[in-house]
Amino acid sequence: MALLHKKSSEIPEDAVRLNEKDALIYFMKLVDGWPDKWEIWPLAFTPGILGASTVMSSIYINSHYRGKLKLGTYGRLSSYIPAVILPALMTTFFHKFYVVPEVVLNTHQCPVCVQTKAGLLQAGFSTAYPMLLAPMSAFMFATRHFTYRLPSITEHPREVAKLYKKLSSPIMMPVIALLAFNMMTSMFLTGKEIQTVYDINLKLQEKEQVQELEE
Repeated sequence: MALLHKKSSEIPEDAVRLNEKDALIYFMKLVDGWPDKWEIWPLAFTPGILGASTVMSSIYINSHYRGKLKLGTYGRLSSYIPAVILPALMTTFFHKFYVVPEVVLNTHQCPVCVQTKAGLLQAGFSTAYPMLLAPMSAFMFATRHFTYRLPSITEHPREVAKLYKKLSSPIMMPVIALLAFNMMTSMFLTGKEIQTVYDINLKLQEKEQVQELEE
């Protein structure tokens, strides 16, 4: 059964009506049970691809600040959890539960709007979020382990801001490139998801028409 978004007046009498929640569950079950996964790879793999892209961007940013503050092995795991692992999990979660439903249900009937939303979410979690969390955790561990002389954030907030700017300036161009790459990748893959949903529904409609002719 194809999943179609129509007005009440356009729905045939013999059609099965589903609310948004049931329609989403029905369609995702179709995707999970689809025989050829390569036909529906954007829906199956996009959240994971975006999560992996976030991991690479976050590792680059986190490693930069850790290196500048001479942290070595101090607090490595503790800094990677908030600055690398958490952004990747949030990227995957938000795309799967906030973008994919809009792709499947076509709630806004504006593909570009959905792609833009997906791109902004990806840019935020893959680049902007680590640019805040990575230096914060690095400053904390540098203070704790005395690897770098840092001004007090409560007594000299301007000095801390200047230091952040000084440490960040060498990687601003790479970070901008990472932000653009992540945003464009997310928009491209979301576009592929939209096309895949259309193709699935088209194939299901063709199958229904063949069955009707045979009957």
